[in-house]
Amino acid sequence: MRKSVIVPVVLHTLVGSAVLLWLLWYFIPVSHVSKSLATVILFIVAGWIVWKNCRFRAPQADGSEASVELPLLDTQGPVVLVCGDGLDEIFQGQQLRKTAQGWWYRAGDVSRLTDIVRSILVQQPRQAGQLSVMYACLPDQHQDEAVLRSALKTLRQQVRQMKALTGFSLPVVVCCELSGPATPWVIVRGDSPVVCPPDASPQALVDWQQMENNLMVLPVLSQAFVFIRETLLDELEKADRLTPPVRPFAVTLRSGAARPEPQSVWSQWLYLRSCLQFPSVVVVNDAASRFPDAVLPLLAPFASSIQGGQRTRRVVLLMWLCSLAALGFSATNNRDLIRQVSTDLQRWSAIPMNHYVPKAQSLAALKQDALLLERWQRQGEPLRYSLGYYPGQRLWLALQQAIDTYVPPPAPKPKPVPTIVRLDSMSLFDSGKALLKDGSTKILVNALVGIKAKPGWLIVVSGHTDNTGSVSLNQSLSLQRAESVRNWMRDTGDVPESCFAVQGYGDNRPIASNDTPDGRAHNRRVEISLVPQADACRIPGEKPASPDVRDVSTQEMEK
Repeated sequence: MRKSVIVPVVLHTLVGSAVLLWLLWYFIPVSHVSKSLATVILFIVAGWIVWKNCRFRAPQADGSEASVELPLLDTQGPVVLVCGDGLDEIFQGQQLRKTAQGWWYRAGDVSRLTDIVRSILVQQPRQAGQLSVMYACLPDQHQDEAVLRSALKTLRQQVRQMKALTGFSLPVVVCCELSGPATPWVIVRGDSPVVCPPDASPQALVDWQQMENNLMVLPVLSQAFVFIRETLLDELEKADRLTPPVRPFAVTLRSGAARPEPQSVWSQWLYLRSCLQFPSVVVVNDAASRFPDAVLPLLAPFASSIQGGQRTRRVVLLMWLCSLAALGFSATNNRDLIRQVSTDLQRWSAIPMNHYVPKAQSLAALKQDALLLERWQRQGEPLRYSLGYYPGQRLWLALQQAIDTYVPPPAPKPKPVPTIVRLDSMSLFDSGKALLKDGSTKILVNALVGIKAKPGWLIVVSGHTDNTGSVSLNQSLSLQRAESVRNWMRDTGDVPESCFAVQGYGDNRPIASNDTPDGRAHNRRVEISLVPQADACRIPGEKPASPDVRDVSTQEMEK
């Protein structure tokens, strides 16, 4: 197996695999497990394709598929596959004829054209774009027009098969050599016949006919044109439901190079239409003159190795299909992104502003979407959203506008903090006594300015002592002192007794250490505080306090 065969197969397989992996990993919205499994399968298939196309193929013994070993074609010009009549005389035992402008390759029978092209595609695929076909026709060697037309039908079938094999139509040249007066090659392409004399520049047929005795061959050339048009081209170009018509790239003809056979198709045609007959003489021609080399420059613009073969076109088609699929998946992915953001925005709009908990949850979803879009704006959006469809900027603006409309819930009302007034017991009472001293009134008035009875609030008066003395005596003394302060407030402020709560704690709740005189002085105290309590200190005609402040304990207020 030639390197020129292996390298294109491997290269095309790698390119096709890379394109499929690009589509799979960047655009198709499936899980990573599915992508990994598909990647493994793709590599297995790619390896099988390379092994199948690069393994050595021996020629089959039954000849069902002809394998032709071709030499390396070191030319950029056209490679003409010659088939048809009289190839032994044309090539004179050679398989190839090389010129400065191209190659002539002996293909043999018309039915072998497809096999030869297949072998060229396997061995030298880059030369597929340089191929063309020339059908050599010798009407003087055919005695039955139906047989001649049958060969042309076979040519049409081969052209159709070669197009299916290569993916494009190969140029077809019809070369016709007729008996009669000797003429140079005449090439007809379009409506302007050109005569190509040997060792001279091509010239128009009209100019050539006016030189010397060339007018003598005008009747033969005229009949030759008619014969080619009504017999050869008619068979090639007529409508057929099985094979498409073949319109030749060019027609080349000359006369005087063939020996007429009795009752040949051409001799009968010529005699019936012009009563001309030519003697059967042996014509000797050199090998170079048997080839219409002047047609090679016409084929050169249509011969290029960069056209590639069917494998290249399949890879290009695969790339094109993958690009279309990538566009489709990109549109689908962007549609799903738009739906996700739209769903979050619709949920945000549907939740009333006073539903603070679900509103906060919806706000968190919007912020998450916005952060994702901001990151993509800085780092670039993922490839699956690219290809011109990504609407990130518009979605981000819509999210920001929704986030900006968020109104946070009102701050909770602070719980009422009770006002605690601490009075020094020694300023109010004598040591060990519970009767208010004469100078204590001013102290009580100044200290209790902020203490006012409120409906639903309880005035708590608590007495405290140090740890000097017995516990029971301290307990009784602290309660009596609290009652004395309560009685003074009740009588002075005209406050109902139900608004008071009197407590004596003794030395159970010190606020300082009893180990020092200063600490003991701080612990000897009377505390007055307002504590919210349901239905406490109700004044006739007033509503009770709000329920949210009914369960505040006295202990919390003293902290």
